Amino acid sequence: MTGLFPHYPDNARLWVFALARELSPSEQALVTQQLDDFARAWKSHGEPVHGAYQIVENRFVLIAGYVGDGVSGCSTDSMMRVMTSLKKEHGIDGFDRTLVLFRQDGLVRAVSREEFQKLVDAGEVQDETAVFDATVQTVGDLRAGRFETSFARAWHATAFTR
Repeated sequence: MTGLFPHYPDNARLWVFALARELSPSEQALVTQQLDDFARAWKSHGEPVHGAYQIVENRFVLIAGYVGDGVSGCSTDSMMRVMTSLKKEHGIDGFDRTLVLFRQDGLVRAVSREEFQKLVDAGEVQDETAVFDATVQTVGDLRAGRFETSFARAWHATAFTR
């Protein structure tokens, strides 16, 4: 994931929207259209925000933004409104923080926390299992490998007991 947002500084703000299921091609086109329109017009205190997004693995919408004095709360709210609209009008929900996303047999899976704990208990999740941390907050976190990381290195290792 180090190649995402190559021209953005490490301190650029990052928002991760994890999806319970893969986007269909038509949903991906819809998200692309909505976020293209939004990114072109995104402002913070009247200044244009350097904003971009990436759809990763058809399961994550990553939005990055930076401006001289930081992305304001109001401009963050405007971005959240776009994502909320996608949820309400099209069922594209990136707000469900009860999901745990991880890689199994090369595929990204999304399960409830309870189901993930069962997988840990059964030994199907090991220290090296790749998990996704949707709580990362900067492009620097993404570059440092904190978004897709091993179970042992993520918050998951303390949240899910063996």
